[in-house]
Amino acid sequence: MAKYKLHKSDQVLINVHSKKTCKGEYCCIHNPSKHALSDAPQNWREDRRIMERICEHGIGHPDRDQIMRDEAGWVHACDGCCSKL
Repeated sequence: MAKYKLHKSDQVLINVHSKKTCKGEYCCIHNPSKHALSDAPQNWREDRRIMERICEHGIGHPDRDQIMRDEAGWVHACDGCCSKL
């Protein structure tokens, strides 16, 4: 397990899975897809154990690449930014 600094964030995660674990799949850490918030800052929500992308309005949207891996559609306060693409 390794450390990883989140995209456009001061947060550093420890014990991150290796690149081999998600090879060939989209991953919010090692292989993000191109989506509406792919360049937005990341935020790890320990309380919900999800990765978020923070939109320009300051709202946390579950990272689409984690949703795809976990096959969960988390409910969130949405302003539509995550569905623009």
